[in-house]
Amino acid sequence: METIELEVGGRRRRALISRAGAGRSPAVIMLHGAGGTAGIAVTQTRWERAGHVAGFLTAFPEGTARDPAHPAEFRRNPQTWNDGSGRGHVARAAVDDVGFVAALIDALSAGYGADPDAIFLTGFSNGASLAFRAAAELPGRVRAIAPVAGHCWVDPPAGSAIPLLYLMGDSDPLNPIEGGEVTTPWGGQERHPAPRRSFERWIRAAGCEIAGERHQDGPIEWTDAAGCEIAMRMGLIAGHGHIWPGGPRLLPQRLVGRGVSGVDATEMIARFFAALLAQRGSTFA
Repeated sequence: METIELEVGGRRRRALISRAGAGRSPAVIMLHGAGGTAGIAVTQTRWERAGHVAGFLTAFPEGTARDPAHPAEFRRNPQTWNDGSGRGHVARAAVDDVGFVAALIDALSAGYGADPDAIFLTGFSNGASLAFRAAAELPGRVRAIAPVAGHCWVDPPAGSAIPLLYLMGDSDPLNPIEGGEVTTPWGGQERHPAPRRSFERWIRAAGCEIAGERHQDGPIEWTDAAGCEIAMRMGLIAGHGHIWPGGPRLLPQRLVGRGVSGVDATEMIARFFAALLAQRGSTFA
């Protein structure tokens, strides 16, 4: 695992990188949740291992701490992303996290062998919301996104057609399935939209139909957008809370709910990204 530091918007930004091997590779950028770190994301999601198996370069960028003069710490000095919701210190300070993602894509392409036409974004919670925002605001630079347990707070430009795999637990106390007021792990009150609104916002921008087919596969209810030439899927995981599916629960169950066994988001997302590459007929030398 290597560390890269970039100057973006007058701030020193950092990411961990795991190379896929020699030559050109597709790249997955994994954005941690609010209060998390790059290291936590590595452990929580196991994307480094999955990347090695599937041939993806993986990158784990760091958000911005409330007090950058002190080490990040979940409760007293959490790292977060400016996801377009207007929440928190990152919004008040106008932290340019979309610019950071763009600079990281440039660095991965220039110095680490990433294919600039095969950049994928995924993320958890607040990081999932940044994946939505960065893809919406960086046209042509992101091949597909796979947000987990986050919201699309921004309006994608009309005509944007970026494949989407969107995962959410239907028992997530921080993202009520019908939307509503939530209490954050820091004790604040926020109003969150229904997750299906994020799905609808994304597929509307692509010109697809909202009413898609639904089917059950084990604990997951899948909805596929209709009238789409690209993959647009939302999976609701029955009984699952605010936890990366297949990863450890990092906070008390009273705050985040419980996890459901047998669902591995990393494996599922890796297959989704690999299928898109196969459709493109890409080979990486």
